[in-house]
Amino acid sequence: MAYNTVNQQGYFSSDGTDKIIPLRSDVDWVEVYNLTNIGGSTQWASTRWYWQRGMNQDDALNDFHAAASQVISTSTSAVGFNGAVYRGISLIDSTDKTPGAAVAITAGSNATQPVYSTADTGRLVAGSIVRIQNTAHTSLNGLDFSVDTVTLDTSFRLANTLATAPGVIAGANGTYRYISPNRTVYDMFYPKKRVIANITAASPGVVTTLVDHGLTTGQKVRIKVPVSCGMVELNDQLVDVTAIDASTFSIGVDTSGYTAFAFPLPAAAPVDYAQMIPVGTDGLYTDSSTLNTGFIGMILGTSSDAAIALGSPGGTSGDAIKWRAGKSFAYDIG
Repeated sequence: MAYNTVNQQGYFSSDGTDKIIPLRSDVDWVEVYNLTNIGGSTQWASTRWYWQRGMNQDDALNDFHAAASQVISTSTSAVGFNGAVYRGISLIDSTDKTPGAAVAITAGSNATQPVYSTADTGRLVAGSIVRIQNTAHTSLNGLDFSVDTVTLDTSFRLANTLATAPGVIAGANGTYRYISPNRTVYDMFYPKKRVIANITAASPGVVTTLVDHGLTTGQKVRIKVPVSCGMVELNDQLVDVTAIDASTFSIGVDTSGYTAFAFPLPAAAPVDYAQMIPVGTDGLYTDSSTLNTGFIGMILGTSSDAAIALGSPGGTSGDAIKWRAGKSFAYDIG
């Protein structure tokens, strides 16, 4: 008789982005079926993915139509087929803070939204979080950033606009590390403090964060601004949030007469950075800044590239997808 077995299952309609699925427990294997592709005969469309513990993250055994027929061939997402590699299946454990391996950056633009050139964009998609390291953009090194535009194995751009361009072109000795697939996972287990990219001199002032802030209107945050960033008049003020979009929020304070905010330049490093620290809502502490939201789950990857999405478990928008996952079991044969 089998025991110590945990099986979970579900289904969804793809929206064309990575699917993040919470799980009730850790799992050892995952199996995904694209019912839309199974019912068709589109060449290079994948029908089934299988991931087993011990395989690399973002990989899977991959069944696909090698021709415009119902005949099935098998490869892996990482090895690929039709001259391409595909997204696969990854497990998430928010208590594991280990960043991804360092990946080489060959150039970086001197812009308020720097673009970094790399031959390996790996698992990066719009909304991913990266950490920049060892570049000539020394004021950005060691910080986490949201990413928006990703050109496969060519480049990625930092999503949220800095007050000041880095001032230099990043050299070829730099690296980036993959930190998280998106802000939702990034915030799990972490308090939501953020490094500030910019604060406008306006009425009211508007704050931009390096990583999308995840705040809602009505929350209170404390703004910390060191001398190196200007706008010291705002330092240590408790302000009310009015969310504008993913990266910006207004603070209900007229900053038009304050010292201009400046993101530190490389010459200033090492330096302190301005930060936004969540405090609460209507004077009460907010769960988002104090609650341990530890999380176990999986990511079914896809891509904005239609050909890559066709062979990836996250699917193409509108695809009907079923999944199941489980914990390995043992048999009592006594």
